[in-house]
Amino acid sequence: MDTSRYMLLFGFKLFISLVLVFLVSQQGEAVVTTGSSDVRHPIFLQEPEPHNYIVKSKPVTITCQAINAVDITFRCAEEWVPLKRHVRADFTHPETGEAVLQASVEVTRQAVEEYFGIDGYWCECNAWTEIPSPDRPWTGDNPPPAHVSSRRGLVQVAFIRKRFEREPISTSVELEKPVQLHCLPPTGVPPPEVFWLKDGQVINDKEETNFIISNEGNLIISQARLSDQGNFTCGAINVAATRKSESAELIVYVKGAWSTWSQWSDCDSKCGKGFQSRSRTCSNPAPLNNGSPCPGDWEQKVPCTTVCPVDYYHSSTVSSTLGWPVDGGWSTWASWSTCNEDCKHFRRRRCDNPPPQNNGKHCESTDLNITNCTGGLCREFPGSDVYAERTEKPGQDVKDIALYVGVSLAVLVLATIIVIIIFMIRRKDQRQFDMDLGERSLPQYDDEDKKPAKNGAMVQPDLTQTIAPVRTHSLYDQPPPNNNHIDAMEKIPMLNGHTHPVEDSPIIDKKSKHLYIQLPGEEKTDSTEKLTLQKSKASLKSSTSGSRPQSEYDTDNSNRQSVTSNLLPSNIDVEALAWGNITHAGGMLTIPETGVSVSIPEGAISKGNTEEIFIAVCRDDKDRPKLSDKQTILSPILLLGPQGLALHKPVIVSFQHCASQKHGLWVMRVYGSGTAYDEPPAWKHLVTFGEETLNTPIYCQVDTNCCHMMTDQLCRYALIGESMQGTAAMKRLRLAAFAPAVASSIDYSIRVYVVEDTQDAVEGVIQLEKKLGAALLDRPKQILFQDGGNNLCLTIEELAPGWRSKLTANYQEIPFRHIWSGNQNNLHCSFSLEHTDGLQQTVSCKIGVYQKSILGNRAVLQIVSNLTEKVIPSPTVPGKPRASTTVSSSGCSSMVTLDQAQKAFRLPSQIKTKLCAYLDPPNSRGNDWRMLAQALCVDRYINFFASKPSPTEHILDLWEARHREETALTDLMNTLRVMDRFDAAAVLEKELGPWL
Repeated sequence: MDTSRYMLLFGFKLFISLVLVFLVSQQGEAVVTTGSSDVRHPIFLQEPEPHNYIVKSKPVTITCQAINAVDITFRCAEEWVPLKRHVRADFTHPETGEAVLQASVEVTRQAVEEYFGIDGYWCECNAWTEIPSPDRPWTGDNPPPAHVSSRRGLVQVAFIRKRFEREPISTSVELEKPVQLHCLPPTGVPPPEVFWLKDGQVINDKEETNFIISNEGNLIISQARLSDQGNFTCGAINVAATRKSESAELIVYVKGAWSTWSQWSDCDSKCGKGFQSRSRTCSNPAPLNNGSPCPGDWEQKVPCTTVCPVDYYHSSTVSSTLGWPVDGGWSTWASWSTCNEDCKHFRRRRCDNPPPQNNGKHCESTDLNITNCTGGLCREFPGSDVYAERTEKPGQDVKDIALYVGVSLAVLVLATIIVIIIFMIRRKDQRQFDMDLGERSLPQYDDEDKKPAKNGAMVQPDLTQTIAPVRTHSLYDQPPPNNNHIDAMEKIPMLNGHTHPVEDSPIIDKKSKHLYIQLPGEEKTDSTEKLTLQKSKASLKSSTSGSRPQSEYDTDNSNRQSVTSNLLPSNIDVEALAWGNITHAGGMLTIPETGVSVSIPEGAISKGNTEEIFIAVCRDDKDRPKLSDKQTILSPILLLGPQGLALHKPVIVSFQHCASQKHGLWVMRVYGSGTAYDEPPAWKHLVTFGEETLNTPIYCQVDTNCCHMMTDQLCRYALIGESMQGTAAMKRLRLAAFAPAVASSIDYSIRVYVVEDTQDAVEGVIQLEKKLGAALLDRPKQILFQDGGNNLCLTIEELAPGWRSKLTANYQEIPFRHIWSGNQNNLHCSFSLEHTDGLQQTVSCKIGVYQKSILGNRAVLQIVSNLTEKVIPSPTVPGKPRASTTVSSSGCSSMVTLDQAQKAFRLPSQIKTKLCAYLDPPNSRGNDWRMLAQALCVDRYINFFASKPSPTEHILDLWEARHREETALTDLMNTLRVMDRFDAAAVLEKELGPWL
């Protein structure tokens, strides 16, 4: 019974539905029945877009419009949106006059990011015909009224990556040939649209039919023209942002083609065989932009014949020119000779009228005529042997004459040689006499100091022994400068405080003669001198008497000024200079904040002498060597002096380098210049690492960031490098950004320096900008720069609102050659920002720096500055010594400063002497100085130490300069123990026990 009732009810409802469908089809209106009421079906006029994007953090608005609806609700991500978030509006349709209901809702970025549904975050609209009431809620017995759902709209967060998946690459194309520049835009939502720019101008591929942008984003040029040559940039744009790739240069080259042949020339022979030619030029068109030259020859020659006149063949000149045989002819007879003892005289003639040529016949008959003298010119000697001999051998007289002439010439040459020898002997005696006179004023040296000078011969060292007397070689064969040209001047000890240790210098009263150094901010007293002296003999005698013994560098100590006033160039910056009085005990000079120092070991200066030694960094562009395209400078330009100072042991010069030995292989060379300090340097190649010989004057130890050079010549030095063949080496650069301490309210200027990654280079630009009143904006950043020709690119990114760059593309490039092989110290570029919003007082942006085609080597400078706050740069205090710097295991200074300097040497003289006595002699176990060099990693060219009288002493001198850390002595003692030299380790433990 129940089943029949349900079937009857189902049939009734089906009938009602068919009637409603019929009515809708007839009247064009949807009518639904709910309970006892009939309503029209809602119709949407506006539905959610299929794709909706949230840009940055701005919410997206979903809007719907419908007629025949009393309410519109939203459902997003399977959940109903609360009614309080709805925004409704009612208006009348302008065309039909029907009432239109509009509703909208905002979707936030947080809601989208927190939803993890498979289909993504979506929203739809629902138009209702009835609003539920509290007294009659929608239940099973009271179903919800009829409603219509709109289409779903997907909501996504819009973005676009910065890096292109594939960037265009510079290429070359032949004229009128097709070319394709590839581009794959970065990932983005929605997918970015690709566009192209040529020389900064957008390419309209619809108007420019020669350009085609493919669906993949590639640019196709149908026929390359010369006007198409330029820089092409790929761009990508969507609702989130616009991105541009690196520019790629398109070069349109032209292959050379020959012009038409010229007319044949006349035959170049006036008589007989010759040649005629024609030519063409490679100008149709001429090669352009490294286009290939024209193939083939530019000239053609063919043989030709010219009819000769009848008398032309009798000319010997013509015959010779044409290569025809010419028979020889006799010249006229010479005059008769005088009569000899045999009463004979003779005469000659030559076969040179003309001489035989081109296999022509020689003259017939004889060239000598001998006859008896007649007319009473001589007496006859019948039966004479000489007469008979000369009659039989008429040519003997000629041979005797040649013999006489040869003997005369030999005697003349011998006499000339004797005269020259006598002259040289007399000159040598005079020179020896002058030297004897000069030696009378020199101090008496100890036997130990005289030993190196006694050995004047060049001796090849025996590498199996530990002591090999080898004559020292000078880098430059030039005499030391004469410093005795100023009379009545006393030598003043230097007063620089960056020496360890030095003898105490006497205090010189201001009224007496004193050393004056012009410092930044002081007024020049003399435009031609940076370092000057004032003198007063009376006070000088009282203050300097007995303070310093005579120097072997001077022949007269009383007639020599300070080395700082006589020798230093006028362009040396006092901030990059260190000097001091060095005695036989040695010392160390350090230029603060530069990582540059020189260690003068004990014994380098003769006993009883004090020498003023200085080291400086040359920061002037004119001091840098001129490099080839493959070479690059890796170190500061160093200047050591005084020139001509004779050292008994090599000093160790330590400085930083910027070669990255982890990336690529380097060929490093040391260059030096021995010219006068105020003259332009004449750089010469001194040594290539790995190619040293026994005659190499210097030894270099290259660590990760530092180089230690042992040399006995004080002059200019520079470390130059280039990539090993087949590799692309990398050097380290430092980026530093500066801006004025007091910024303008209109614009803001940022200077970005690109310098070698050495402490001196960074310190140089910091000091320069301090003098200009600028401040450092961010900590200097390191970036690797690879050999290969790719430029360095700098871009402004994420510029704060209220500012805009005056550059059109926010992009600059520094050519590769300016960085790799340029001659500029402080290379930089500037960015100028324009203030567009006066209320915005904070400047913030990022400066991205990278090398073209090597995007992995990228550095970012973070710029944040408040215009209302005055940035005060650290002032440069004239004359105030800066704090010494800490040292790393490689011997290079770090950025952390200490209040007091460390001692120059860790090993006292007596301990070093004992270690040399233990390790210098070779032994069968091999744990001598050679193993020590290997353990300390200074065995790159061990023959340098083998050629020294005490190899261990020189190895320890180098160890002192390389290892300045506190644990250096402990590490050395452990090294000796690992070598199984407990005797040498016991010396350190006994003598330096409290230190260890």
